[in-house]
Amino acid sequence: MTDATLLVAVLAVPLLAALLSLVLRPRWLYAVAAIFEAATLGIALTLITLAVQGPALDCFGHWLYLDGLSGVVLLVVAVVSSLASIYSIGYLRHELREGAVRADELRKYFVVLHLFFFTMIAVTVSGNLGMLWTAISATTLASAPLVDFYGSHPSLEAAWKFIVLTVTGSLVALFGFLLLYQSGVGALGNSYDFSIPVLARAAGHLSPVLAGAAFLLVLVGFGTKAGLAPMHTWLPDAHSQAPSPVCAMLSGAELNCALLGIFRVYTLAAPAAGAAPLRSGLLVFGLLSMAVGVIFLISQRDFKRLLAYSSVEQIGLISVGVGIGTPLALLGALFLIVAHGLTKCLMFFATGNLLLRFRTTAISEVRGVVQAMPWTATLLVGGALAIAGAPPFGVFIAEFSIIAGAVAGHLWVLAALIAGLLLVGFIAMVAPFHTMTFSRRADADAVVMGELNPLILAPALALLAAILVIGVWIPGPLDQLLHSGASVMGR
Repeated sequence: MTDATLLVAVLAVPLLAALLSLVLRPRWLYAVAAIFEAATLGIALTLITLAVQGPALDCFGHWLYLDGLSGVVLLVVAVVSSLASIYSIGYLRHELREGAVRADELRKYFVVLHLFFFTMIAVTVSGNLGMLWTAISATTLASAPLVDFYGSHPSLEAAWKFIVLTVTGSLVALFGFLLLYQSGVGALGNSYDFSIPVLARAAGHLSPVLAGAAFLLVLVGFGTKAGLAPMHTWLPDAHSQAPSPVCAMLSGAELNCALLGIFRVYTLAAPAAGAAPLRSGLLVFGLLSMAVGVIFLISQRDFKRLLAYSSVEQIGLISVGVGIGTPLALLGALFLIVAHGLTKCLMFFATGNLLLRFRTTAISEVRGVVQAMPWTATLLVGGALAIAGAPPFGVFIAEFSIIAGAVAGHLWVLAALIAGLLLVGFIAMVAPFHTMTFSRRADADAVVMGELNPLILAPALALLAAILVIGVWIPGPLDQLLHSGASVMGR
């Protein structure tokens, strides 16, 4: 198959899945979700392999484009979304038996889920900044109905807050894109093209002032979507109300799509505006996000909101890694995109199991998990240690690389500050999950014993194995992808 065929196919398959879910009988919804999203994952992995083995994939006049940087995000989006689709099967079967959802709501869920997957794939293969902006904005419209899936007043409020804040941010980013367009008019004249490869070739000739202003607007605008503080306030509400598989996609995949938009503009603006001032912006918002995330981790009493603030912290650290700008820090930041995405997906699967069994997200009301659900307890403890940054998991390697990158750049105070925030965040993250897992309930006899069905456990177990493997050994293709993405960022 040609590059163009594969790029079209990776977009067409989730769209076809949405169409089939709309017209087929309900009993086929689960099969469509499993088969078509697995097919999308296979096509995505093939595209990533081609992109890192040769030049960037490019077709239809640069409308579709895939290089190492977007390949990193495509990898996370494809893996997280495919596993979330499989996890949704067991999750919704349980909800259906418990009466938490109606049979007629399943069609809505899977149609919108496939469309959400499609919009995120579109972000990663966009070769034109207009298409990139449209796709990032579309992820909000596709995911908001899933945030309000249960139809309660809090979920409706969370969905509207999500829409209002992220759409406002997208409009700010659009203004930044327009400034970037204006900054290139003089350099490219009548042949001006808004595609990424064309802009990259002319990046050194853009207007420095307009290019710098464009990046700051995009950083604030898409930073709202990515969950950077202080624009992050939609994120805890949306994560606390959406179904657990949707939370996995929001935190593990969608936030990275917004980061991709920021990093694309960074690579285009830096040659003209200078990398140093742009990195300063990333450092400021990144450190603020880390501090806000850690502060709210300490005070959380809801485990889904706890995971949401962990995302604020980790997205901030990714921004800090790019802001440091040394080769090791860049590699650490890109590796953290992968490790955090997979690990946060695991944590939302594990806590989704808790929610199905205990019917609460209150930390104080969940006790005795190791007695009631031993496999879920393993996932919970392993995932909590991994997301908090304990060795030998992937997040630890990424965090260590960013700190080492700061040291290599002689940024000693910054390295110490990052390490201090991560240490406090580690304690704040691990302690609640340790308590929920190993403390005994006073009414232990009232706890329903036993695990949920295998379709709920299997995706989470696969993720736990994956984040452990990449913590001790980074496979050659993944290492090659990370270096390819870092080379794009370091141009």
